[in-house]
Amino acid sequence: AGVEADPHIVTAAAALSRTEACSCSRWRSEFGPVWGWLVQTKTRWDELEGRVKAALAKNSTMADSPILDQLLQELRASSVANKNLKADIKKRIHSIASAAIAEDDSDDEEEQGHGMCRQCGRYSTSFRCLPCGHACMCKACVRHSLHNQDAFDKLLETKLHMILPGTPPIRCPECEQAVMVIMLSEQ
Repeated sequence: AGVEADPHIVTAAAALSRTEACSCSRWRSEFGPVWGWLVQTKTRWDELEGRVKAALAKNSTMADSPILDQLLQELRASSVANKNLKADIKKRIHSIASAAIAEDDSDDEEEQGHGMCRQCGRYSTSFRCLPCGHACMCKACVRHSLHNQDAFDKLLETKLHMILPGTPPIRCPECEQAVMVIMLSEQ
């Protein structure tokens, strides 16, 4: 009935993969390398899932956002079919961003930069910079700052964009602080 019903099948296959193959048996000659690839792939997946679980187990701060985003990208690229881990990382990133906004206890729209874009002055603000929390950029300026239409489209879809190390830096037009996250503003 399959591997799930009889764990001895896996043990036998593992043992078979480590023995010398007869050159006259094509399937047997190909079995060892394929099994080795499967074992390596499973080991990499287990290691990645372990790193994700360890990152989720700790009390994350804004400084952990790039690490969480990198883990999310690795999960997407690895084809690991663990939607729960992907969803948990997305929730953690959003909760960190929300907590950063909540830390800004000022309700004064003028002080937070609501209204017109502080970069171009032509359009109303739609995006918030973190960790400073200023809502001070319009769609056009954010699109221009990201230098990449795919990144902008993803930002509109997920309502959040992490500025990763090695990418061009973005500065808040309000306070000139380095931006770590651009978030669609809830106005």
